[in-house]
This record gives sequence, C-alpha cells and structure tokens, in this order.
Amino acid sequence: MKQAGCDVAVVGAGAAGIAAAVAAAEAGLGVVLLERYGFVGGLASSAMVGTVCGLYYRSEGGPRYAVRGFARAFAEGLAAASETAPVAGKDGLYFLPYAVEAFHQEACAWLQRHRVQLRLHSSVAGVECHGRRIACLQVHGADGVFRLHPQVVVDCSGEALVSRLAGAACLPGSQPQADAFVFRVAGLPEVPESALTLVLLRALRRGVAQGRLKPICERLSLVPGSQVRDSALLKLGLPGVGDRTRAELTARAFCHDIVRYLRGSDVALAGLRIAAMAPQLGVRSGPRPRGLAVLDEASVLAAAKPEDGVACGAWPVEHWSAGRRPTMRCFAMDDHYLIPAPALVSRDFDNLFFAGRGFSATEMAMASARVIGTCLGTGYAAGDLAAARLQRGDWRAGIETVRRRQVVG
Repeated sequence: MKQAGCDVAVVGAGAAGIAAAVAAAEAGLGVVLLERYGFVGGLASSAMVGTVCGLYYRSEGGPRYAVRGFARAFAEGLAAASETAPVAGKDGLYFLPYAVEAFHQEACAWLQRHRVQLRLHSSVAGVECHGRRIACLQVHGADGVFRLHPQVVVDCSGEALVSRLAGAACLPGSQPQADAFVFRVAGLPEVPESALTLVLLRALRRGVAQGRLKPICERLSLVPGSQVRDSALLKLGLPGVGDRTRAELTARAFCHDIVRYLRGSDVALAGLRIAAMAPQLGVRSGPRPRGLAVLDEASVLAAAKPEDGVACGAWPVEHWSAGRRPTMRCFAMDDHYLIPAPALVSRDFDNLFFAGRGFSATEMAMASARVIGTCLGTGYAAGDLAAARLQRGDWRAGIETVRRRQVVG
C-alpha cells in the first residue's frame, strides 16, 4: 500500500476545510486537503445553498461585517466573482447571495495561492491511533488506497468522521434539524422577487388545497437573492431527518411534480422548467465530536465572549424542524458571540482539531454556528491552532494570534 506524509491533513473541502487548509499553509506547513467529491465547497457547492449567512451583524443600520480576517476576505472575493451584494432579510438580518461556480473558483484560487495539496475523490475509510495520537489515515483515492501519516489532523467533514473512526466520543444527538433540497428553475416571469414569491405561494397553496400537490410542497420557497432574470433557486424543506436515500429520491420526485403542476396552473409560469438540481440534500445536522469545551445555546444567546474565543458567530439560532418555518432565537442587534478555542480541540486525541458543522457544540448552538460565514471562521481558527500545536508544541500558544486575526484585529 502506498504511504505518504504531511504536516497537516484536513478532511473535507467545505468552507471550514478550505479555511483550515489556508491557515495551516500560511503558517508554512505542508497541507493535504482530502475531499470525497470531485469539487470543493462542501454543501455550499453540493447542496447549492445559494447564500452565505453569518458574515454580517443583525442590524437596523445596514450590512456591516461581523467577521474579520480570512472569512471577510473570502466573502469579498466571492461577492466580486458572483457580482452580488448583501441582501436584507427579516429582523435586521443580512446575507450574501453567491453563484455556486464562483464559490468553487474562489476556493480553488485560495488553495492554489497557498500551495495546498488538494486530493479530490479521496475518502477517509480508516484511522490508526497510537495512544492519544491520530497516527494514520487510510484513504481511498482515485488512484487506489494509500496511508497518510499526518502530524496533525483537522476534521472538517461535518460528520465527525475522524473522531468516529477513531472510536472517540461524540456528543449526544437531540432535536436534529430537518434537511432541505435546492434546485434551479428557469422560465420564471421577470418580476420583482416579492411578487414572484407571492405568485409561487398562491399557486402552491391552490395545488395543495385541490389535492393536486402533497402538503409538503407548501414548504417550497424562493432562495432570497437568487433570482437572475428568469431563473432562481427554489428550496424544498423536508419534514424531518430519516432515511437519506429515500429523502434524496423523494425530494427530486416532488420537485418534478411541483414544476409540472406550476406550468399548468398559471399562464405566467407556462415556460417553467428545471435547470439544475443540487447533487445532494442540504444537511443541517450531523454527529458532533466532543471537545475540551462545548458551545451551548445559552452562550450563543448571551453573546458570550470568552477570553479564549477565536471565531465570531453572528447568526441567530435558526432551528428547522417539522414546521414550515424555522424557530429563530436572536441575541441583541449589532452583537455577536465568540466560539471558544477548546471547542475546536479534541478531548480524546492530542493532534485532532475540528471545525465547521462538526465541532463541539450542542444541537441548538450548532443551529447558529453551522452557517457558512461562521464555518469560515472556525475553520481558519482550527487551522491556526493546529499549526501552533505542531510548531510550538501547544495549541494554546496560537490563541492570541487567531484572536488578532479574527476577533480584535
């Protein structure tokens, strides 16, 4: 079996993994970024999320960045590549619409600029441990199976993959969030977004009332800011979490049913057609590893700012369950909370860090921290802490550096 080594192995090339890889590479380390798909971006690409949340303060005074450092720089590049600007939502919230292709290109540009070794079509299938150390990742790649020996591992898989394969403890699951499915349609009437939303809502309600559509179809919504001429992203909220294979198949079937019905329901929608479907469901919940600290909902809602806070969270607790709308719990306007560094550090392994949707947080806290803007911040922090662990022997030595870059700089 082939053998390889590196300073830092990052698992998962979503928003957090990209940020972690860039941070470790900026520290001068050799970084291998493993991605199971043939593209980067994680759910931002594969689930066609369409908007970056968590970048800006909730405010009545217009969009203002809450994040700093890499997250802000990445967002500015993404906005330029997508030719988009922040959009105002409800209750003072702002988010950044983006083009899926632009996200991929922006991420690739950062990785190439920092000479990160990207390995696509590479899945971690096994982990070997020596005491409290992750010693080897068994990787199934496009050119065969190989053993990767990293000095430090940053798990940004969103599934606590490394922790679970290593037999480490995960946090108990409770109140998992419902998935969603996004697809792009073309042939929409070129009217303002608010008017288009009303046209779709009325048609869907009529279809459900007449028994021509399943009630779940009323959970369809227009992704804000995604309308480009006659095209837009539509999101179908699913009722819960269950068999993911079945959910993938039924969600696609529902989308075809919806478009077929809408075409015949309103002359303005007669030209409607599906232009693209997301390669996978938008997954909001997953296993979360246990770290040296656990971020909880109370800290989020109190906008807590611990002295070892290394990443900024600015999005409310947005929990999606079986209802048509999420439950939103907000902290004060123009405020944010900080994610403590120990929540990104494994309790069970000395050389394992994590970020993104899979760091040490309760389900309700993750309902805030899972958004892309925050994932960029936790990813960069985890990469920086991993570099400090390797270069200075203690991840705690990196806290002040991360804070200068992301919190107080």
